[in-house]
Amino acid sequence: MITSQKLISVELTTDTRRMVLNFEEGWLSLEEGITELIRNIERECEPALNPQQHLNLYTIIYNMCIQKNSDYYSQQLYEKYRQVIEDYTIQTVLPSLREKHGEDMLRELVRRWKNHVILLNWLGKVFRYIDRYYVCRRAIPFPTLGKVGLKCFCDLVYCEMHSTAKEAVLALIHKEREGEEIDRELVKSVLDIYVENGMGTLEKYEEDFENFLLQDTASYYSCKVSRWIQEDSCSDYMLKSEECLENERERVTHYLHSSTEPRLVEAVKEAFDVILKKDGGSEKLA
Repeated sequence: MITSQKLISVELTTDTRRMVLNFEEGWLSLEEGITELIRNIERECEPALNPQQHLNLYTIIYNMCIQKNSDYYSQQLYEKYRQVIEDYTIQTVLPSLREKHGEDMLRELVRRWKNHVILLNWLGKVFRYIDRYYVCRRAIPFPTLGKVGLKCFCDLVYCEMHSTAKEAVLALIHKEREGEEIDRELVKSVLDIYVENGMGTLEKYEEDFENFLLQDTASYYSCKVSRWIQEDSCSDYMLKSEECLENERERVTHYLHSSTEPRLVEAVKEAFDVILKKDGGSEKLA
């Protein structure tokens, strides 16, 4: 198997470096290869490009960037990289998500995120020269291609879908609290998207999901405790409260981010305490 470094080395020793291309000619060839790449990703073909296809596309970009007007071409290629991702997202990804609901939408969101990561990986290889010799060497560097690609997903897909996805995930958690089995791996994969779209922080996970989870948790257990106070003995009530705390900790283990655990446990405890004080539960359970 030929590695990317070997491919670049092979390319640099060929006569293709002397090929002169205007931008339109070069981009037409690149566009054909990128269209094939996207088609293969959609069909889940592995690899999405074979070594020769990868080499050909990389070589075209290399030739365009070392010839006359190379800075001009490099800037255009940088902009085209963004446009390719945006067009694919708007024309293919978003329509596929908008037509699905509930768990089906969550599965499609996970699939689309995985495909997006694969696309960025391959485009990163093809456009590697732009990152190494244009982006990083500017007096004021542009964002790397990887960051541009992630921001495209965040701006176009995440911003539109995160609220709908949050409601679907909370509905699954509610089902699990009621004793139904759910696809925990699906929930974890969805929540990983919140984390990864935070660009190195937990801001989106916390603001767009965790805060709502905590509110929903407090509301859920407040209703439960109100009924348990009326129906259960003190010993049964204590057993249920401990079981609830253990179940919530288990959710953290299986699909919630680890940082959620202390706040989730606190939300459950507060729900129990508030109802006990409000309804005189201590006397009723005595």
